[in-house]
Amino acid sequence: MVESSATASTTAEPAPPRTRRWVALHGYNVRICHWINVIAGGYLLLSGIHIFLDFPELYWGHTGYQGYPAIFRLSDWGLSWDEAGELGNRMWGRNYHFTFAWVFLINGVIYAVWSAWTGHFRARLWPAREDLRASALSGELREHLRWSSPARTAATRYGTLQKLSYSFMVFVFVPLMLLTGLAQAPAFAAAWPWLLDLFGGRQTARTLHTIGTVVFVLFVVVHVLEVLLSGAVNRIRAMVTGRFRLPEEAQ
Repeated sequence: MVESSATASTTAEPAPPRTRRWVALHGYNVRICHWINVIAGGYLLLSGIHIFLDFPELYWGHTGYQGYPAIFRLSDWGLSWDEAGELGNRMWGRNYHFTFAWVFLINGVIYAVWSAWTGHFRARLWPAREDLRASALSGELREHLRWSSPARTAATRYGTLQKLSYSFMVFVFVPLMLLTGLAQAPAFAAAWPWLLDLFGGRQTARTLHTIGTVVFVLFVVVHVLEVLLSGAVNRIRAMVTGRFRLPEEAQ
C-alpha cells in the first residue's frame, strides 16, 4: 500500500492549458492615421483614374494635346480616346481628387509631427546602421520571398525592407506627388512658376504624377500581400484594436 501511494504521488499531472499572449503593437495615433490614409488613398486612386481616362495620353515637356506626339497612349492598349472618355468623369474626379488630396496631406502632416514629437519614427521606422549591411538585407529578402515564414507571422517590429519602403514613401514619394500635383494646377503654377521649371513643364509633371500612381499601386499590392502572408486576421485586428496575439511558437 505504501509503494502504491508513492507511485501515485509521483505521477505527472497534466500541464495547464497555455494562455494566449497579447502584446500592444500599434498606438491609437498610428491606427487612426492609417485608416484615414486607406480611405483617402482609395479615393485619390479612383478619382485619378477618372481624370486620366478623360485625357488618356501622356506627354513630356510643356505641350500636350490630342494628336500631339505622346510618350504613352491608352489607345495603343486597345482603348480609344472616346471609349476612355466614356469611362471617365473628369469633373467628379477633379472634385474628389483635390478634396482627398487635402485629407491625405493634413493627415500626413499630423502623423509626421506626432512621430517627430514622440520619437516614433526613429524608434520604429528608421533602420539602424547594422540593418543596412548587405548580408542582413539579403537574408531578410530571402525570408520575405518565402511563401510561409514563421518569422513573418510572429514579427512585432518592422523589418529593414519595410522601414526602407515606408521611409521612401514618406520622404520621397509623398513630396514628389504633392509637387507634381501642384504643378498641374494653373493657380499654383501661376503663383509658383518655379514648379514648372523644376519638372520641365506641366505635361512632364503630369507624367511623373501618373508614374507615381503606378508606384503607389505596386506598394499597396505588396503591402496587402505581406499582410495576407503574415496572418491577415491577426494583423488587421492589431491595426483596429492595437493588440497583437503572438503565435504559439513565438510564446
